[in-house]
Amino acid sequence: MRAREQKARTDKLGWLSLPAFLLLFVLFLVPLAFTLSKAFTMEEGRTMFFSLFRDSYTLHVLSFTLYQAFLSTLASLAVGLPGAYLMTKYKFPGKSLVRAVSTVPFVLPSILVVLGFVIFYGNNGILNRILMAVFRLKEPPLHILYSLGAIILAHAFYNFPVIMNLVSTTWSQMDYHPEQAALTLGATRGKVFRTITLPRLLPSILSASTLVFLFCYNSFAIILVLGGGPQYTTMETEIYRRARISLDPSRAAAIALLSLLVTLVLLVCYVLLQKKLSHQEPFTDKPWYQKKPEKGISRILIILYCVLAVLFVLGPIVSVIVRSFSASSTRAGASSFSLKWYRQLFGWERGTGNMSQAWNALRHSLSIALIVSLATIPTSLSLSTAMRKKGWLSVLLEVVGMLPLAVSSVVIGLGYYLIAHAFHGGGYLLVVLAHLVIVIPFALRSVLPACRNIPENYLAAAHTLGAGPLRTFLTIEVPLLKNTLLTGMMFSFALSLGELNATMTLGDSSITTIPLVMYQLIGSYNFQGACALGTVLILVSLIVFLCDEWMKGKENG
Repeated sequence: MRAREQKARTDKLGWLSLPAFLLLFVLFLVPLAFTLSKAFTMEEGRTMFFSLFRDSYTLHVLSFTLYQAFLSTLASLAVGLPGAYLMTKYKFPGKSLVRAVSTVPFVLPSILVVLGFVIFYGNNGILNRILMAVFRLKEPPLHILYSLGAIILAHAFYNFPVIMNLVSTTWSQMDYHPEQAALTLGATRGKVFRTITLPRLLPSILSASTLVFLFCYNSFAIILVLGGGPQYTTMETEIYRRARISLDPSRAAAIALLSLLVTLVLLVCYVLLQKKLSHQEPFTDKPWYQKKPEKGISRILIILYCVLAVLFVLGPIVSVIVRSFSASSTRAGASSFSLKWYRQLFGWERGTGNMSQAWNALRHSLSIALIVSLATIPTSLSLSTAMRKKGWLSVLLEVVGMLPLAVSSVVIGLGYYLIAHAFHGGGYLLVVLAHLVIVIPFALRSVLPACRNIPENYLAAAHTLGAGPLRTFLTIEVPLLKNTLLTGMMFSFALSLGELNATMTLGDSSITTIPLVMYQLIGSYNFQGACALGTVLILVSLIVFLCDEWMKGKENG
C-alpha cells in the first residue's frame, strides 16, 4: 500500500515537471528545427546537405577537425595519465593543492584560456621574456601562437584534468589485491601494469579520451583565435564563418547537421564505453594502497610533474591578472602599474577603442547571467524530480534533459540566429534563451544526483503525517536540496557570464557581452584591456569554486 501511495505521489510531482520539459523541448528543438530545415535547401538540383559530400573543402575541414581533436586528445593523455598515476599511487605534501589546481580549467571560459595563452606564450609573453632574461637571448626562443601547436597546447590545458580525475577515480576504486598477488608470485611491476592494471583501466581511459575528443571537436574560441588562419578552420569556425561573414545560413546549417551527426557518433561511443565500465568487476570500498615516494628519481619526478602542472595551469591565469594592472603611455612605451583599464571598465574614465563598450558589456553580461541562473533553479529542480524515478521513462526523460550536450553551442546559436533572421529581431531575449538551453544540462548534473539521494523514508514519513505531495516537496525536499541548488545556480551564472560561442554566432553589433568585447580587444591587440575583463571572469569563477567547496564541506560536515 505504501509503495502504491509513494508511486502516486511521485506521479503527481511528475506532472509538475511537465512545464519545464515543454520549455526545454521548445527552446532546444525549435532552433534545431530551423537549422535542419535550412540544411535541406535545394542548390543546383541537389540538397545542400548531400552536396557537402562532394565538396572537397568541407571534407578537408572535417578531416582537419578530427585530426586536431585526435592530436589534442593524445596531448591530454600525455599530461593527464602521469597525474592519474601519482594521484592514485602516492601520498605527498601538496597533493591536495595539485588536485585543486587541476579543477581550475573546468570553470574557466574558453575566451579566458585564449587570452591567458596569448599573454603567457606569446612572442612578447611572460615565458619568452623569462627565457630571454635567463639565457640572455636577443630574440624570443618560442614561437607557439597562431599554429596547430598552440591549439593542441590549449586543448591539453583545458582537458588534461578530465583525464587525470576520471582515470584516477576509477584506478583508486579498483581492487589492488590481484596486483599484489602477481608481485608476490615474482612478476615485475612493468609486467603487472601491462597485463593486469592496464586492461582493467582501459575502458576508463577510452571513456575519458572519447569525452576529451568530443570537447576538442566542438572547440570554437581556441581555434578561432589561436589558429590564426584559414588553414586551421574547423567545423565550428566554418559554421560561424558561413553564417555571419559569408551570410550563407543554408550552407552553415548543412555543415552544422554534418557536425551534429559526427557528434552523435562520438556520444554513442562514449555511452557504450560508460556502459562497459559499469559492467566491470565491482569496485572495492577500500582505498587503493598509497605510499610515500622513495628518495631518489621517483621523488624528483613527482616534484617536477607537480611544479610543471601547477605552472601549466596557473601561469596563463596569473599572467592575465598581472597584465590587467599595467598600462603604457604609448603603444611602444614601457608598461607600469596602472588602474587605467579598471577605471574604463567601470565607467570612471572614458574608454578608448573597444573599451568604450566595456561598462555596457559588463552590465549586460551580469543581467543575462542573473536571469539565466534564476531561471535555472526551478527548471532543473522540476526536471530532477521527474528524472529520479526508476524505469525506462526516467531514462528517457534524462536523455531529453541532456540532449543540448549533444549539440555544440555554436549550432544552438546558429538556430537562434536563424530565428532572429526569420522574425527580424529578438536581441537579448534570444541570447538569454540560448544561454538557458546551454546551462540546463550542467545544472542537472549537479541537482539530479542530490535529488536521487534524498532518503525515501523522509518522504514516506511526511506522507504518513498527512502532508500532500506539493507540501512535502516544498517543506522537505527543497530545503534538503538548498545547497545543491545554490551551487547549480552559481555554476549557471559563471557559465552564462563566460559564454562566447552561441552569443557570437547569434549576436550582432547591438549585443555586447564581456566575452564578445574581450574577443574584440584581443583582435585589436589591446591585451591589457582584455585582461581587465578577464580578471572579472576569473574572480567570478574563483567565487563559484570556493562556494562550491564550502558547500560540499558543509554537507559532509
